[in-house]
Amino acid sequence: MAHTTRITNHIQRLPIMADACPCGRTHTVSLRYLIMERGALAQVPAVIDALGNFSQIVMICDDRTYTAAGKAVKTLCIQAWQETEKQVQTVCLDTAAHGGELHATEAVVDEVIAAIAAAGKCDLLLAVGSGTIHDITRYIATLQGLDFVSIPTAASVDGFLSSIAAMTWHGVKRSFPAKPPIALISDSDVLAAAPYALTASGVGDLLGKYTALFDWRVSHMVTGEYLCEQVIALEEEALRKVLDCADGVAAQDPAAVETVMYGLVLSGLAMQMVGNSRPASGSEHHVSHLIEMDVITQNNPALHGEKVGVAAALVAEKYHAFLSMDPAALDANAYQGLPLSRIQAVFGDRAEEVLTAENTPDPLREADARKLISLWPDIKALADKTLPTGDGLRRLLTDMGAKATLRDIGISQDLWDTLWEMSPYVRRRLTFMRLTKLMGA
Repeated sequence: MAHTTRITNHIQRLPIMADACPCGRTHTVSLRYLIMERGALAQVPAVIDALGNFSQIVMICDDRTYTAAGKAVKTLCIQAWQETEKQVQTVCLDTAAHGGELHATEAVVDEVIAAIAAAGKCDLLLAVGSGTIHDITRYIATLQGLDFVSIPTAASVDGFLSSIAAMTWHGVKRSFPAKPPIALISDSDVLAAAPYALTASGVGDLLGKYTALFDWRVSHMVTGEYLCEQVIALEEEALRKVLDCADGVAAQDPAAVETVMYGLVLSGLAMQMVGNSRPASGSEHHVSHLIEMDVITQNNPALHGEKVGVAAALVAEKYHAFLSMDPAALDANAYQGLPLSRIQAVFGDRAEEVLTAENTPDPLREADARKLISLWPDIKALADKTLPTGDGLRRLLTDMGAKATLRDIGISQDLWDTLWEMSPYVRRRLTFMRLTKLMGA
């Protein structure tokens, strides 16, 4: 007998544009249900019933997120479906077996695929966890042609609705096109009970949008790269949301943490509408990715959003310093191409993949140094209008209890010059960080 739990779908809260956008594209999203409230886990079985005729559900989690929400989800589903043929099985990853911290790698993907195969039939996946569990799930969902439902356990990253799986593949940080979820069920009580560091990580990820959006706009100015102001407006609303509830976030108030999650949802929606991570990921993420590759630092324990927030402040500081220079003093003939020997020295045995996947052809071939210099006053005006100073971002991070400096995340300030130098090469994406290399920076 089917249960009759009321579904409080908040999909109408999202500013989704069904019609053609002024940018010339029609943005589509996959999300059919958005549940964001206290006690939302109780609606999981009803939402799955409403989504379609799914009967063989596999929940992917780790031992921590199973305790946080997975156990409750499984119990609720078993109780709701006891008189039906629906089944829910669990793939629970052991974090201790992975060195105490789970990462989205090819080895973990293989482990989960094997566990799903052992479970038998599967027609729907549930991702119960934070960013890593979601990246693993969306990658496998895409690989196996399955849909999945997102059940976040912390407001820690903006990748819950993303159509990109951020993976560390054979030691190299890569982004793969992947399926976004068809529903997101976010329980504010679960989010508020998460370690505060996870919420603070979400704050850092959101504040990184300042540099990401600046990078996108500058690349558009210099190269004509596609840009959508309506999508940018979503990211800017996400920033406003989190800044408006700063005091409540620091107090771990469930309503404020739910607002952080809503900001993260908006950012994920922006990525989904564009079809890639451009609206949410720029130079600050490239710094984070380089740290995660363990070629300059080793086994850094900082959370993704912690690294992003710290990097955003450092990048913003560097950007304002560059833009204070007299454009007449800039050298339009300084760029001599990719520093191959330096890339090989820093990335070691991963250099060939980095060069092939992210730097062939050289992304700076799309940019004109003279045009960049001619636009210098306009770029400076954009930075003055939209990009906080490095100190300003550090104050925002500190006020909300987030990590704000390299020292806070266990990295020596002495490494910043190398991180700045090498970060652009981890992604084939034009940022102002990469464009400054046209002048020999």
